[in-house]
Amino acid sequence: MRNLLIFNFRKLRRQKSFYICVGIMLVMILITASMYKALEAMLSDTGLNQNASSTTQLLNAMMTGTGFALSGLTNSSFIMIFGIITALAVCDDFEQHTVKTIFGRGYSRVKYYFSKLVATLTSATAAFVLITACSFGLGAAFFGLNNVQFGKIASLIGVQYIAALAAASLVFMLSFLLKKTGLSIAAVIIIPSVLDLIMTLLDYMLNLKDMHITDLWLTTIFTDLANISIQPGRILSCLFIALGYIAVFVSLGAIFARKTEA
Repeated sequence: MRNLLIFNFRKLRRQKSFYICVGIMLVMILITASMYKALEAMLSDTGLNQNASSTTQLLNAMMTGTGFALSGLTNSSFIMIFGIITALAVCDDFEQHTVKTIFGRGYSRVKYYFSKLVATLTSATAAFVLITACSFGLGAAFFGLNNVQFGKIASLIGVQYIAALAAASLVFMLSFLLKKTGLSIAAVIIIPSVLDLIMTLLDYMLNLKDMHITDLWLTTIFTDLANISIQPGRILSCLFIALGYIAVFVSLGAIFARKTEA
């Protein structure tokens, strides 16, 4: 297991796509900050900041230092772009037949799976740290950080991190199952969006008063955790849902790994 971890971390350090895609996410955050700043100026010039509409209120909440600082996962399209990173990293071993050599040396499929998972979650952690740092820096530079609630921000960032690991577990499971780079990239882009759409349709059809099915999905969790006014109960529910996703995706991936063929 130790040798497998060393092997996967060495590959991670040399993976150019990781640096390129993380760079793209950081650029997307910068572009979003610039757009919000321009929109803020436009709203100020036209006097629309005084409008009480829900859309304007939402924009005003996002165009604050704290609001922008907490929006890194949504502003960077984390699920999609990190999914591409993961698909490229995971499928390379299958397409280059590296797994044949690994399995031929006596390593079990489950050990290989967990070593690859650890490397993926480590890369997700690195990406999350960079995204969060960039978001806070740009939030402070463009909008300023006033009346910062350090305790609540720390709790939101902590739960965001767990949610990011849940997203990483999802795209890792899909990539490990499909094994083909092109197919995996398509899956990590399309499947989360399709699930989001299905949940939205279910909300529309069921019209439940006390809950929304979309509240259970990662994109909504990312959005809710970017709101400094979120209620403590919702923070806890986001945490438990994210932990549940991690348990489910990792367990399903381990089941698939037992049947993996080189």
